[in-house]
Amino acid sequence: MAKPSKDKSSAGFLDRFLEVLYSFFRRFNKLFDRVVFNKAGSLIISLIASLVICIAIDYQDIRIELFNDTTTVVDLGNVNTEINLDQNKYEVSGIPSSVQVTLSGEETDIEVYQKQHPNLTVKADLSQYKEGSYIIDLALEDIPSTIKASISPATVTATITSKRTRVFSVAPEILIGAGQKASDFKTPTLSVNSVTIRSTADELNAIRFVRAIVDVSGFTSGNSAKVNANVVAYDADGNRVQVEIDPTTIEATVEREDTE
Repeated sequence: MAKPSKDKSSAGFLDRFLEVLYSFFRRFNKLFDRVVFNKAGSLIISLIASLVICIAIDYQDIRIELFNDTTTVVDLGNVNTEINLDQNKYEVSGIPSSVQVTLSGEETDIEVYQKQHPNLTVKADLSQYKEGSYIIDLALEDIPSTIKASISPATVTATITSKRTRVFSVAPEILIGAGQKASDFKTPTLSVNSVTIRSTADELNAIRFVRAIVDVSGFTSGNSAKVNANVVAYDADGNRVQVEIDPTTIEATVEREDTE
């Protein structure tokens, strides 16, 4: 019995394959026509196409952002704080004198910002507050949106206290130098005998005496001299009380004791 040739077998397979392929495309064509020429189908295709385009664009943006990221971080260290409040009327506690600041963003943006603000400070805006304690945010001045600032601490509890004034009498106190004795000099005469001190009520109440420090260490010749004496307030333990004093210095006249 004769065997079918390989050529005839191959031709039969190819014919069947082409017939199946043709049938598939014919059915796909009919389905495509139904969808495209149908209003709902057209909307679905448009939506799918839009989503594909959006995903493609977003992918490009993400890829560019990931592989072309030039973000840098600059540690500014300790930056001084600045309190926005009338400190002639109020005293503020709870705000540190400096805070840690770090900037992140494009290197060129940070460089421009630093050049524009050579004396950079962190603001504590208390202009809208009166007496009391408040939690406030600290912020850099004029920070652009392209730069992210990290401040530590970022929030603080500020206590605002009204200042008051009181008049205190002041007495001279001699400050002698090497080889001198207090008994070598008469009690200095002050040009004024009282001063006005401004501070909080607690600090004013803590003051027990006020002295004008008359430094006679440079008084080495002559019988009398005039000296500008610094005025200092002290508490009951003799510790200096940090307050605003007006005037801060008083003219004192010093005379030597008559040794004859």
